Amino acid sequence: MTTRREYRRAALKKMQLAKIVGNLTMASAHESLKGNALFLCQPIDENGNDAGAVVAAISPFGGGLGSKVVIVADGSQARRYVGHKHSPLRHCIVCVLDD
Repeated sequence: MTTRREYRRAALKKMQLAKIVGNLTMASAHESLKGNALFLCQPIDENGNDAGAVVAAISPFGGGLGSKVVIVADGSQARRYVGHKHSPLRHCIVCVLDD
């Protein structure tokens, strides 16, 4: 059985600092993604260096090119935001950071 503390630790490991490097536009998309802002996010480390592959993330907060954000790789968060339990998106922007 997973304790509440273990669950929180696992959730924190899924969070990643990232920088928005582009907008994502699709000619055809899953119904859950229509009308939502999608961004290409480059994970970065605490020094601003690239730390992984670029990912697509949905954002309820907006954001602009070059904005630093916190993304979460928990698909349930993205599915909760779009309100569709079968949404294919995994990453969600949960915070836009001030410079």
